[in-house]
Amino acid sequence: MNANWDVLVVDDEPVVCDAIVAVLSREAVRVAVAPSAEAALAHPALATCRLVVADLMLPGRSGIDLARAIRVLHPDLPIVVISGYATRQNAERALNAGVTAFLAKPFDASELLAVVRRALGAASVAGKEKES
Repeated sequence: MNANWDVLVVDDEPVVCDAIVAVLSREAVRVAVAPSAEAALAHPALATCRLVVADLMLPGRSGIDLARAIRVLHPDLPIVVISGYATRQNAERALNAGVTAFLAKPFDASELLAVVRRALGAASVAGKEKES
């Protein structure tokens, strides 16, 4: 199957993935899901998506490790890290790793949509600048 995705969600909690997929699908956003950093890096969606939303605490490599790996492969791909461990230190570590935004769990649908829209808007602007 050759599909193009808008967002790759990386979280090992199915309930979180299901909630994010439900919110974004209502907005006609095409969403793929991976349960770990390793699965995300191997997922075909990584080649076509416009945004990655990843949990900070993943089995194996963390969301920050994943962000660093994605930066090497796709330097301009927006990455949003979500976390139930939303400390200032974690947010700073994520942002220093090249993350576009940090969203604390629990978040509601409107918060998620606002962050996704901002990240996708920033990606659209970056893509247009490259074309110039």
